[in-house]
Amino acid sequence: MGPEKPPRTWAIGGRTRRVLIAAGVCVLLAVGGTVAAVRLSAPSPAAQALARLVTEVTTVPAGVAVPASAAVSDGGYYYESSSSSSTSAYSSALSINFPFPTPVSGPPLTADGKPEVLYVANEYCPYCVAENWSLIVALSRFGQFTGLSTSRSPAFANIAPIDGWTFSGSSYTSPYLAFVPVENRSNVLVRPEADPAYATSYRVRQKLTPAQQAVFGTFDSLGQTPFLDFGGKATMLGSTVSPPVLAGSSWSTIAAGLRRPESPADMAIIAGAHTLTAEFCQLTHDRPAAACRP
Repeated sequence: MGPEKPPRTWAIGGRTRRVLIAAGVCVLLAVGGTVAAVRLSAPSPAAQALARLVTEVTTVPAGVAVPASAAVSDGGYYYESSSSSSTSAYSSALSINFPFPTPVSGPPLTADGKPEVLYVANEYCPYCVAENWSLIVALSRFGQFTGLSTSRSPAFANIAPIDGWTFSGSSYTSPYLAFVPVENRSNVLVRPEADPAYATSYRVRQKLTPAQQAVFGTFDSLGQTPFLDFGGKATMLGSTVSPPVLAGSSWSTIAAGLRRPESPADMAIIAGAHTLTAEFCQLTHDRPAAACRP
């Protein structure tokens, strides 16, 4: 067996205190927990390199298959490496539980006459940063991003910094869906001496509107992130990609393997993207065909 999986949880705002990692989401708790020193930022790739990286991530076909050495089932993802050494944070056998969308009874969530996908996250949350990989791959099958930027989560106890993405400053256009990301707090401390164990130590990025807060509070009473609402028809709490799977992998390494996923990182991202794509297809009535019927 590989090393013990880290506990994991997170949340946005509120009067609660300590940041802990547990159950595939991020939440603030008033008890226990230690946090390692934070690596607040990573140098951005050069403009041309970033453009190539974005192209690799946003043009992954829906027909990309997860290899036979991996299997996805209800509530889990299993991978067994064919080599004696693992490329993941775990050993050669990798078993990950991840969430699936859950149907809900709520008012339709729409924007500009299209189903709205509401995403609540935090840049300091490693589960959010990891989930952004699958989200970008899946959403790019229905529309186009502009202004995407790389991001890196801080280092926490048992979870190394994760190379991923932020939606801050980006936009998304699609004839089928409206994507509304709200990243509440950044991965940058408000001041150098701020305690990284407190969510309020991180700079505010965006605030939920009253309408968004009503949705978020209804289906996520603990304020955990990452949180997704699929047009008011389903919600999902937690990440389809476990951060330790991505630990030690750079943006370019991950992106280069998405079309032929062989590493645990790429297989987890593609498996998560397929799960999200299937839910988006429910909202768009299986449009476009290239995404929903590969």
